[in-house]
Amino acid sequence: MALASLSSEELVMKLGAAGLELSDEEKRRFKDFEVDGETVSTGLTDHMIGQLFEKSFKKQVKFIKIVQQLKQSQSEEPSESQTASPAVRQVLKQGTPVPFPPVFSLPKFPKDVQLKLDNKEPCHKINSYRHKIIRVLQETMAQHTLYPSNSDYVSVVKALISKYPFLRDAEGNGYHTWHMSLKRKFKTERSPLVDEEEVKKIKIKYGHNVKSTGEKEASCQRASRSVADEDRVSLIGEDAASINAHVKTLKDQYKKTKPDAAVVDEKMKQTFAWRRMEITNGIPVADILGKYPFLRTPSVLFQEMGQMHGVADFSRCFQDSFSKIVPGVLKLAQGKSMIEGHYMDARKEAIAESFCDMDFRAALVLLPVIFREKVDKYITIGQGEPATPYPTVQILGASDWKRIFTEKRIFSTVKIEGSEICRAVGVEDGILSAFSAYFVYNIAYPSHSRNTLLFLQRHVLKVSAPGDKPLPTAVVRIINLLS
Repeated sequence: MALASLSSEELVMKLGAAGLELSDEEKRRFKDFEVDGETVSTGLTDHMIGQLFEKSFKKQVKFIKIVQQLKQSQSEEPSESQTASPAVRQVLKQGTPVPFPPVFSLPKFPKDVQLKLDNKEPCHKINSYRHKIIRVLQETMAQHTLYPSNSDYVSVVKALISKYPFLRDAEGNGYHTWHMSLKRKFKTERSPLVDEEEVKKIKIKYGHNVKSTGEKEASCQRASRSVADEDRVSLIGEDAASINAHVKTLKDQYKKTKPDAAVVDEKMKQTFAWRRMEITNGIPVADILGKYPFLRTPSVLFQEMGQMHGVADFSRCFQDSFSKIVPGVLKLAQGKSMIEGHYMDARKEAIAESFCDMDFRAALVLLPVIFREKVDKYITIGQGEPATPYPTVQILGASDWKRIFTEKRIFSTVKIEGSEICRAVGVEDGILSAFSAYFVYNIAYPSHSRNTLLFLQRHVLKVSAPGDKPLPTAVVRIINLLS
């Protein structure tokens, strides 16, 4: 059996057979931390392994050695991805497959899956059941063709969610993740058949070249967001001279120890449409900050976002919405990051009254983890140069993660292209300021944090922009799990 397909219990048995004796407590940790064959194949950090075997370096070393041996032996034997399924082989033998039916009839699923479907249980939230459903659908489709058309895929997944509506995606058209999973399954099944003549011909017809990765980006890519029609209307009555007068007032207020909040609010609103047009036309961030210095403050950044998207209290909206999913995010992040271990240590030492704030901060910091994106390209500790030119939060008031989770009033700064654009008090305001900067300065989402940012935009804040594409499968899957 392939390493990646082992359950937690099977993995424990495999380790025992290889000579690693586990205590009952250690076996329980494998189950509690959801450490199965797939997790081990993906790779555990030293901190994660240390959590499994807290008091034995010897067991940690032996565990690493056994896993390496299992991976090596697996690479020397044909795996599932190297051996096509019988259904795929049968199509090749037939020569001309049976035409795809105009109305797809769902097949019977394995007994354990069918029982849960009949009982209307959301079994698609458990990977093993979801994989079985996809496998059966793929094998049934493969009896007709190895290269289903888009309409073929759609007819199958629509039939699935029509019969079992509780399997619908929580976002989008309701079947996007099923569609993408089926496409990937077919691709996996076809990959071992590169020597088959029929597959070779179709790969030549439909093949594509993989893009090569470029060098580290030195600057942010700008988004293609345009000025809204209502903003163009509000430009009426303003010209360069009147805008300059408003800007002078803003700069004068910024120099004061206690600026007049009413005046600042009025002048920021009067210059809003003009400012949006300038930013859309590509004026550098540094020039915008020089002209409108109050954008260096989180509160004004939030007001700008609120005005852009018609949200009265942008910060409160975010707080209320994200609070609802904090427990789910923490559950999905459990055992998947060294940072999560620091959070758990901090929580053990904290008083119960602080749990709510700590959990909120931890979920916000660990959000990239559940999308398998890097936290250090989203939030970092210390004064070093950020790993990316895109909006990044740097924590200045703490030297370790435990303190970040424990203390509420920690100073942070938001940087774009290495330059500080905003200072905030608290991790929450720092992260929300960095997110707001993408819209305020018209910056496109980078690939390394795209899913995290799309999740915040579309699911948490319910913010849409003209030309938005359907959410990626990875984002919809997480939304399904949190629903």
